[in-house]
Amino acid sequence: MSLAVNAVVKVDGENVDFALRLLKKKIEREGLIREIKKHTYYEKPTEVRRKKVLKAKRKQQKLVRKLQEKYKYY
Repeated sequence: MSLAVNAVVKVDGENVDFALRLLKKKIEREGLIREIKKHTYYEKPTEVRRKKVLKAKRKQQKLVRKLQEKYKYY
């Protein structure tokens, strides 16, 4: 899988710190850091599925808690 990144920031004068902050924000918005971290080591397919199921369960539990809080149902 190849990632094409078009995060380009032009530096005007000596304001390198500002340009670096802009570059970091662009990379974060594109999700490049998350993608790199995800592919730094091999995960077995069963582990990927297990994480996906756990994430879905947590999301569902969060939704239930929000609804319970909204409608004061316990």
